[in-house]
Amino acid sequence: MDGILLVNKEKGPTSFGVIEQIKRRFKVEKIGHSGTLDPLATGLLMVLVGRATKINEYLPDNKVYEMEITFGKSTNTDDAEGEVIKESAVPDGIEELVKTALPFFTGDITQIPPKFSAIKKDGVKLYELARAGKEVNPEPRQVKIDSIELISSGQDKVNLRVACGSGTYMRSLARDLGEKIGSCAFLSGLVRTKIGEFSITQSHKIGEIEDLNNALIPITSALINIPSLALNQENYGRIKNGMTIDSTLPYKSGYCLLTYENQAAAIGQIKYGKIYVKRGI
Repeated sequence: MDGILLVNKEKGPTSFGVIEQIKRRFKVEKIGHSGTLDPLATGLLMVLVGRATKINEYLPDNKVYEMEITFGKSTNTDDAEGEVIKESAVPDGIEELVKTALPFFTGDITQIPPKFSAIKKDGVKLYELARAGKEVNPEPRQVKIDSIELISSGQDKVNLRVACGSGTYMRSLARDLGEKIGSCAFLSGLVRTKIGEFSITQSHKIGEIEDLNNALIPITSALINIPSLALNQENYGRIKNGMTIDSTLPYKSGYCLLTYENQAAAIGQIKYGKIYVKRGI
């Protein structure tokens, strides 16, 4: 079995826990996922099965989240699972304050990841260091947030829809937004609704999946974000042997999907009118 499984992750399990459930239930040998969701978070998790585990870095990385932020408290994990470490008054007119602040968090911005995160320092995950009581100072990183839309607001909460690139932390956004409006805040709810062109409406809860093979999206359909080239028998043989072929695509550079008989064969890299094998599938 090879392909992409769109899972609607429920609150509680880790992303690793989800793929372990699928691995045991359907006796899958090769399996992975394209982007972690915290245990608190729900929504779209893209699971890679079989040969699809080879295409992770070529999948679309633009995502959409719907998040709930609670103001007036901050936690050591920047979400509802952590211990409260600070309390502050919630300013009046929170909706207008948030609307005014949102432009500061769109575009290419610098974020400091949460101390409790899976980023590694000297081979050890930060959350493991933090839980051990060691001092953790995550390095700032550049991320891209394409847009933020205010969905609703209450006395101490707001709900936002965020479109962003890979590596963006919603927990950091919640924390920083609280500070920006003169209070403090934590992420109290999160749903991932889209990854690339794939939507949560296309996904399955694990308990609903009866036939894994029928639920899989073909690799060729998952890589619609890059151009595709169908190979003839001669070029397929060259590609399988790691040789270059002439490019007939209207691009001077970039990656492409090479297919043979409607099946994914390799990821190619276009250079100087040639296509080089970047990764066999």
